[in-house]
Amino acid sequence: MKSAADQMSLPGSPGGNRLRKALVLAVKFFVTAACFWYVLRRVNLGETVRALPTIDLRWMALAVLVGALQIPLLAARLEGIVNSLGRPPARFTYPASISVTAICAFFGQVVPGLVSEGIRVWIITRFGYNLREAFSSIVLDRGVGVAVLVAYVIVILFLPSPLAGLLGYRDIVLIIFGAALGIGVVALFLTPWLAPLLQRSRFTYWLGAFAADAHRVLLGRRSPFILGACCAIHFFSIVIIGLLARAEGMSLSPVDWAVLFAVMAGVALLPISIGSWGLRELAVVSLLEAHGVAPERALLFSVCFGLIFVIVALPGAIVWMLYPLPVRNAPAMARYGNPDSIPLEPKLDSP
Repeated sequence: MKSAADQMSLPGSPGGNRLRKALVLAVKFFVTAACFWYVLRRVNLGETVRALPTIDLRWMALAVLVGALQIPLLAARLEGIVNSLGRPPARFTYPASISVTAICAFFGQVVPGLVSEGIRVWIITRFGYNLREAFSSIVLDRGVGVAVLVAYVIVILFLPSPLAGLLGYRDIVLIIFGAALGIGVVALFLTPWLAPLLQRSRFTYWLGAFAADAHRVLLGRRSPFILGACCAIHFFSIVIIGLLARAEGMSLSPVDWAVLFAVMAGVALLPISIGSWGLRELAVVSLLEAHGVAPERALLFSVCFGLIFVIVALPGAIVWMLYPLPVRNAPAMARYGNPDSIPLEPKLDSP
């Protein structure tokens, strides 16, 4: 059986799509470079370099270990979502989900996000799921993570920390995030009535099918497990920030760790830079500098945070080269006799 690297051959895009993707990538590079240029004007790069030997590598190593523990949690979330949408028996087991998550964590560091997510969709179809199930599972995996993150940020910004004022933007962030979360929750509970209406038209059928999938995942029997994994993933990110603060000797409280997480994670939701690099550094330096932290230390802190996830993602390259993907449509043929007969219509499950 060939490895994932041998089997991967993404179809070429038409000329217009390639040009559009190139322009988007160029804009992201420009934003990233502009943010770093602005930050570097405010810091003494020599002081930042001289601060490197003061980092306690023991705390850094522990932060990398905690980051690595997020991979099994991300895999558990994905496995729960995929198997909530699929029809058992399925071959997308938890070990398979860990392999897929590791591969895509690596690609998430070296290619644009949409390409990384497209690779995840392609890999999941290799396990016998149809394209709608694979696409819905990946969108829901991202969506559930973002929804729980938004809830985290709302709660964190009410905590007693001098950083929680967000330089005067706290109320605006609370209004935007609160409105987004409220609309999402209301839409989710209205899905049993909205989904059938949307599926009546061929123009909105896929939107209705996706709404039914979201209802099944977020209000089904696996939802406590999926949401619990999301909460643990974000909690571990806060722990990583605390360990980095210890590594650099910064006197930040656990509440300050949580606020910094809210800032970094909130910035990561804006798809206008490469992996949130540059934009994250600008936000962290601005926030910490306003509260007495030297900009050189703040910049080093933010860069180390990003590097931890780069290190955690590197083993995914080895998994990509060695992991054998299953034969396409084998599960579908076993379950339905003919892969073309796989039903596409999702049904709403009772919570």
